[in-house]
Amino acid sequence: MFSVRSVLVIMLAGGATSAMAAQPRESMSVVSIRVHDYAQTGRRHLQQAAREVSRIYEHIGVRLDWRESLRPAELEATHALWPKDVSMVTLVVLARAMSDRLNAPDDVAGYAPLTREGGGRVAFVFGGRARDLALSGDVSQGKVLAGVMAHELAHLLNPRGTHSSEGVMRAHWTPSEFKHVNRQRFSDAEGSSIRQTVRALGGGPMRVAD
Repeated sequence: MFSVRSVLVIMLAGGATSAMAAQPRESMSVVSIRVHDYAQTGRRHLQQAAREVSRIYEHIGVRLDWRESLRPAELEATHALWPKDVSMVTLVVLARAMSDRLNAPDDVAGYAPLTREGGGRVAFVFGGRARDLALSGDVSQGKVLAGVMAHELAHLLNPRGTHSSEGVMRAHWTPSEFKHVNRQRFSDAEGSSIRQTVRALGGGPMRVAD
């Protein structure tokens, strides 16, 4: 049985700030992520999104280890093998036809299915809607993807958390405010809960090379 947490793309407030000081990279908890891109998103946009999301999570002491993004359609067409390394979390960017079949409200840009026991390992981003938002808000598609990814990833890593009135976990976003996605922050309580979940998954602190 799944419950659904969604990021709604409508009005929102300003970003929250966290009092946590930046940590040395070697002391950060680590989460491995792989993107499955069914929407055939431009690689430049995915790379920008990864950079923006990484900056947001670094503020709470969590380092994101982005594995090579996959385009399932290309793998199937070439009969290539799927990678054997397993990521902790998967972000699936859905093609427009795929997301339309879910019959989600028009203002929903992504969701994270969670089990009753708490948690999940796969979140979905509606690629076509992210592209529409970017065009209507005159903002980079990468920044829109970053906002949705950061929010939905947090639902996976903080399954008992709720939407907040400000910061990354606001439920309501406007297209133009994705331009300032790099300013979005988690509250101290949200950051602490996310770090606890990452440690429980076996992702915390490890030495990383410079």
